[in-house]
Amino acid sequence: MTQMSRTILRAALVALGLLMVPLVASRVVDGWNWHPGAFVFVYLLFFATALAYALIAGRMGAWSYKAGVGVALVAGFVLGWSNMVHVADSGNPANLVYYSVLVVGCIGAWLARLQARGLARTMFAMAAVLALIAILLPSGAPPELARNMAVGHGGLVVLFTASGLLFRHASLAG
Repeated sequence: MTQMSRTILRAALVALGLLMVPLVASRVVDGWNWHPGAFVFVYLLFFATALAYALIAGRMGAWSYKAGVGVALVAGFVLGWSNMVHVADSGNPANLVYYSVLVVGCIGAWLARLQARGLARTMFAMAAVLALIAILLPSGAPPELARNMAVGHGGLVVLFTASGLLFRHASLAG
């Protein structure tokens, strides 16, 4: 078995393990009614994220680079997932602006050629774009929901910033 085959198999198994969470939740939580296609879609998202981590983090030996990749992918996944659910529930197309943060990340990673120094800048840019969106985009939500959204935004900004600091550490470590 080649190294790439092992990597793909590990990513597939990690994705399968992660899929158990929504699968069990769909049996336990009232009102959780996913059709089979939703589980396939979620599995593909988990698999793509796990494979991206394996392929990108494997390029460098520095622990801070690997941790930065992990934190960035988790934060990006959470942002994309929560926004997808929120847009589906609210039907508000203005929320699609949050995907611009992910676009900044993809373009920045491509321009940086996955080098730690460039990825650090990209993560800081993603945190800044998300903070700017959170400040400028009026939510129109009730106070309790608006507070929860602010906490969510702040948490993601912290994660993107932490990832940027990890990449910065990796670039300084050589």
